Amino acid sequence: MNILGCVKKIPGGLMIVPMFVTALINTFFPEALKLGGPTSLFTAKGTMVVIGLILFITGSQFRLNQLGMTLKRGAALCLAKLAIGFLAGWLVLSWLGLDGFWGISAVALISAMVSCNPGVYIALCEQYGDDTDKAVFGLLNVIAVPATPILIIGVAGGGGIDLMEILVVLIPFIVGIILGNLDPQIRALMAPGTPIVLPFLGFCFGASVNLGSALTAGMAGILLTLIFLIVNVALMLLVDRAILRRPGYAAVSTCSVAGISVVVPTILAASQPAFAPCAEAATSQLALVMVLSSFAIPWITSQVVKRWGRG
Repeated sequence: MNILGCVKKIPGGLMIVPMFVTALINTFFPEALKLGGPTSLFTAKGTMVVIGLILFITGSQFRLNQLGMTLKRGAALCLAKLAIGFLAGWLVLSWLGLDGFWGISAVALISAMVSCNPGVYIALCEQYGDDTDKAVFGLLNVIAVPATPILIIGVAGGGGIDLMEILVVLIPFIVGIILGNLDPQIRALMAPGTPIVLPFLGFCFGASVNLGSALTAGMAGILLTLIFLIVNVALMLLVDRAILRRPGYAAVSTCSVAGISVVVPTILAASQPAFAPCAEAATSQLALVMVLSSFAIPWITSQVVKRWGRG
């Protein structure tokens, strides 16, 4: 059986297929995923461990002479994502308030618009990108933390950023950079690591997804998904092609919602009672956007590659 060959035919399949498998298990047989020990690699408990491994591996492949280009691409993509989230937040909160519009709360909209799933990004860049694209993975993880939408909304701890969350993301990446540049043998050893680890990242992401909860989002969730995809893909593609003069696949790869964003409404509701009434609906809407964008973005990215190539 050529299972791997079939999986690789799907854009981002090394992560998307395992994610869908564990999402199905978590939806219908959640008790099967409440495991510990080595089996945590197949549950949500292992998410940060696997992300740390990928950060170290991508860091080990980073050459110091790529620093300028990596910061240029990474900063442009990260700032563009933040700008989209801040603009959406300012418009909705200024004109419509926390209730938002068409059943889409301000919390759900802002959390979605600024979100980026680094796992989907690295899976697609492993397939289409170069070493510089892969190195940007480390920077994207910094804005993928829940503190980002919370900061934009302007609540929870005075609107500050938890520096420890950022350090936890950056340390394995920086250690990988140091060791990979000090010893070329370490770089060579780690070179094939990302595609090996990606399926486990997919398993971890899927273990936190409940497809039943996502389906309760209704039309508001579908509308939020369409708004998210149209605005993010259009603006991020414009940044990549007009400012960075790149084909666009990397920017589009950032346009999927991360599973961690689903917990933002709960965090906000716990810290500010004013957000409690919309927390449940916002959570289900974000879950739906996460599921749909995780499947839509790999396909859209493949179409961008067909249209403009890999650069």
